[in-house]
Amino acid sequence: MKIFLGGIAALVVGIILLIVWIEHLLTVILGLIPIILLVGGGFAAYSGYDEIKEKMGGEPEEFETTFDTKTAETPAEPSKVVAGTTEEEKGTKPRAARAPRRRRPKKKEA
Repeated sequence: MKIFLGGIAALVVGIILLIVWIEHLLTVILGLIPIILLVGGGFAAYSGYDEIKEKMGGEPEEFETTFDTKTAETPAEPSKVVAGTTEEEKGTKPRAARAPRRRRPKKKEA
């Protein structure tokens, strides 16, 4: 509740000060425009310089394929290693799943 009331108070004071100091706010905004242009222009010039530097290197761009163009044929029968039927396992029977053990309740000592 305190945070809500503090937010409402800050909102009201902000609106009042915006109306009273509108000239100062516009002065700050007008002062920020050249700074924004300088930073943005410097970034654009650096990006363009970097791109030109890469193109002037003389090395052609190489494209690598990230996928195989050939499709592998799938065998009609799964591999014995994948299926788990190696020569050693042919004579053994698969084990049945066991149910989890129940714990006995502890005896109360008198």
